[in-house]
Amino acid sequence: MIERFSASQAARHMACHASADLGSAIPNWQPPVEDPTKDNAANRGTGMHTMAEKIGEATTPKEMAGFGRAIEYVGELRQRRRFTFLREASVKAMWLDSQPDTTADVVLYTKDELHIVDYKFGKIPVEAVGNPQLLYYAACFAELSPKAQGAELHIVQPFADNITSWYVTAAEIQRFMDEAIVHERAIQAGDRSFGPSDECKFCPANPHTRGDKGRPLCPAMMDLLYPSAGVDEEEMLA
Repeated sequence: MIERFSASQAARHMACHASADLGSAIPNWQPPVEDPTKDNAANRGTGMHTMAEKIGEATTPKEMAGFGRAIEYVGELRQRRRFTFLREASVKAMWLDSQPDTTADVVLYTKDELHIVDYKFGKIPVEAVGNPQLLYYAACFAELSPKAQGAELHIVQPFADNITSWYVTAAEIQRFMDEAIVHERAIQAGDRSFGPSDECKFCPANPHTRGDKGRPLCPAMMDLLYPSAGVDEEEMLA
């Protein structure tokens, strides 16, 4: 079958007419079996094209510029040393009793240096300093860098033009782990006490959650937001 004289094949067809119909030009010729899972230039190129198309469809010019800066930042980070690079790295949080699975967007490490990058795509800036999610990742991946004195944690948020980092020491990571273990054990033991705070932003029981909302709403948040007002939940959500 003659290949379509396409933009991507034009140069080859013009240089070698036989390449447009190898089945006729070479007796018993068999085309290669395409494997979309194979790590080769063609499949990588297809994946990159798909990614570029999705970015172009889903973003404004300003957001695309932010995405470019984000890619440049991570690229420069990777160039600092001969890091082992992990993308969508998954491990079990063995330091917790329940040993849950966790996945970090990007992990870069040597025996004595650890970086963790967390991509965020919201438009409200997220701070790296004091970020419990980043500390959790640091606790999970610290064993990859046994000689490191700590870890550098990064928030890369292209659509908010926000790229921040925070160096946390091994002692700070350990303190977070100790505190998290206490809270997890309390939950596992049946403690269901409410603790309304800034961390409620995406809780599905929060009356003003930024995520999907469930029902009924959190009684502690209702009392905090509408004290002694006798607000009817049905009327508020109508």
